[in-house]
Amino acid sequence: MSSAELGELEPFRIEVEPSRDVVRVIPVGDLDLATTENLRDELVRLHGAGFNRLVLDLRQLRFMDSTGLRLILEVDTQSRDDGWDFSLVRGPDAVQRLFEITRITGRLDFVDG
Repeated sequence: MSSAELGELEPFRIEVEPSRDVVRVIPVGDLDLATTENLRDELVRLHGAGFNRLVLDLRQLRFMDSTGLRLILEVDTQSRDDGWDFSLVRGPDAVQRLFEITRITGRLDFVDG
């Protein structure tokens, strides 16, 4: 029996899809206290590698807690301060709800996937 058949969840991972001048970062799984630093490190690495347009695609997240939200707000603020582009692709309803209940949806740049 596979782990999916047993009801086990895949471990958190980050997929990266670079293009000419933009990189799409796709966290898969749960973005929470245990995984937020992994995503932070990857975003810092990619920006340091010269990408000035980062798209964080939230569609593959199952769950996001306040530490994930805080990271997104920090990256958004840093991008505005430093003059590079950071945008988000909307996640599933459970993830989007966090943006809505905190009333910050309008502050962030959401783009189509």
